[in-house]
Amino acid sequence: MKDIDQLKFEYKAFKDLESEEVIEVLNFSSASGDRVITSNISDKTCKIALVYNEVTKRMNKESRQEIYKMMKAAEFEITRLNYCIERLEPKIREVIKKIFMEKLSWSNVCQKCSISEKTLNKYKNRGIDEITSMFNLSRLVS
Repeated sequence: MKDIDQLKFEYKAFKDLESEEVIEVLNFSSASGDRVITSNISDKTCKIALVYNEVTKRMNKESRQEIYKMMKAAEFEITRLNYCIERLEPKIREVIKKIFMEKLSWSNVCQKCSISEKTLNKYKNRGIDEITSMFNLSRLVS
């Protein structure tokens, strides 16, 4: 959840690249496209300005899209994890939620669920195994 909150913050607070940053990138990158050969100096200046403007827009757009994709992927994984947890048997689900979501100590979980530490460990391991197999199954289907 912290990762998703961090990505949402990054997305909302995203600041477009500054002119100087793009100029630096363009100065140190190697040529990768067609070269325009012309003898008119002012025409070259205009084309450079247009290319610079397009590169800046593209870089800003790609950065925003990447943050957005990461945010959506993290949200999907959390949703999928919650779905898998909800499919567990009630006692196992309760143990998994208390240990991993509520971050309770083993002794507190044992007390609240009225189970021994050995049973708690068995439920925890079984829950992890079942969630893992659900995740692996969904990856095989995809």
